[in-house]
Amino acid sequence: MTAYLATITEKPSYQRRKDAWKAMTGFWQGVAPDLIDEPMCRAYRARRKVGDATARYELMQLSTALGWAVKQRHIPAKPFIWLPAVPERKTRHLTHQQFERFFAEVKADHARLYVLLGLYTMARPSAILELTWDRVDFDRRQIDFTPPGHVRTKKRRTIVPMADELLTALKAGFEAATTQWVIERGGKPVASVKKAFQAASERSTVHATPYTLRHTGAVWAAEAGVPMAELAQFLGHDDDRTTSTHYARFSPGYLLGVANSIVRRA
Repeated sequence: MTAYLATITEKPSYQRRKDAWKAMTGFWQGVAPDLIDEPMCRAYRARRKVGDATARYELMQLSTALGWAVKQRHIPAKPFIWLPAVPERKTRHLTHQQFERFFAEVKADHARLYVLLGLYTMARPSAILELTWDRVDFDRRQIDFTPPGHVRTKKRRTIVPMADELLTALKAGFEAATTQWVIERGGKPVASVKKAFQAASERSTVHATPYTLRHTGAVWAAEAGVPMAELAQFLGHDDDRTTSTHYARFSPGYLLGVANSIVRRA
């Protein structure tokens, strides 16, 4: 694992994989590869107090490193790596009523602007927190979430238009800005809005996280009948298959053609 990680230091996923190995070392470090089998993998899963998705990811890193070791002839063969089943992905979003209750309890100006950006652009939390005013084009009503020098990953950054309410909020934010960062507080960029979300969730009794806004905007767009191909572009998905998996069922016409094709005949 250590040798494999040393070969991928330039990859965007390096830090996440390194962190995964750090969590895994207590169980796996010092284990001879030829001793690894399904019971050992299951024992690791039982020991890890994390969700199936995290445990599966960690075991996949082990599998990848062992495959690399075989190619490099460090070990003669790759052992079988058992993986937990792929967990069902749930799309956690807010209804319109829930959103209004939550938003009413968001007090800080920077947090309120963040919420509107999250809802109307469906951008990921890191993209919003890294956004600077030079990439907010008021004339064209566009926001470019790709910073200079950004290395493209599967989580692609996008250029999106501004909705009317967001345009008004951004203009007010720009007038009050004291730094280059769109989301700022006390003359400094904001590193996290989790505490603001936790406080608003407690006050409103509506649980929401920064990522909930991305799903909420996408679900509302699907409910309004936005085509999956257009929604995929807005979300930064490379194609609409991922988009359809999560959001197609919220569209008013979802599989309606199939349902209407079933016709009784006398």
